[in-house]
Amino acid sequence: MAEKYGISEAELNLIKVQAARRATMRQEFMKQKTHPWKHAAEAGYVFDPAIQKFMSMKVTQFDNFTPNKRTSLFGFGAIILPMFVYGYFVWKDRTDREKKIRSGELRYKDRMFKLA
Repeated sequence: MAEKYGISEAELNLIKVQAARRATMRQEFMKQKTHPWKHAAEAGYVFDPAIQKFMSMKVTQFDNFTPNKRTSLFGFGAIILPMFVYGYFVWKDRTDREKKIRSGELRYKDRMFKLA
């Protein structure tokens, strides 16, 4: 039966189990969220310890950062190197265009930026 969807029977059962787990978690959350007296002290929201740990981690990640070889190489490869490569290509394009203009290979009517 499950082969008509392009997945095996085990994968279909796994999907069904995950959907059932999500439904029970959603039902429990809605039960807690709509309880009129349970969360009155916490300004009406459901306290989730996992979300609190994640938010605390995001706030203190710069305090706990230690530079090492891996982070330095990542910073160099993700920030500094692309800037220099892009700058080189812009410089090369401009110098080649200027050289063609000054030597007369590129006519005025064929230029990209012109006044008339």
